[in-house]
Amino acid sequence: MIPKHIKLLFCIPFIIIIGYTAYLLTQYSSIPDIIPIHGYGGKNDGYGSKAFLFVPIALNLAILTFIWMTIKRPDKIKFTFEVKEEDQAKTYYQYQLVLIILAIFVTLMMSPLSFSDVVFK
Repeated sequence: MIPKHIKLLFCIPFIIIIGYTAYLLTQYSSIPDIIPIHGYGGKNDGYGSKAFLFVPIALNLAILTFIWMTIKRPDKIKFTFEVKEEDQAKTYYQYQLVLIILAIFVTLMMSPLSFSDVVFK
């Protein structure tokens, strides 16, 4: 059984994705048809269609699906240490919290920060 607050915390990445997607859709017509998709330090060496802006969203959703499946079934995780029966619930709970933090971090890195110079002008 997954605690209710774990489920609520897992909603945070989806709220970020929904907000970024909504903003992207409102700004989509003002974004140039060809955007830089690869580069560093102001030197772009790869260009693509503005539809590429939706790829990080799809990838993020796939990663979140994998993380959720892991949160749902912590008993399937192969730990590198022995989990005692009396500590099992606490260990699973801590692992679920770490996965929530990872999900939020991945979402923050893949959403608005990915193309901030293209989308947020």
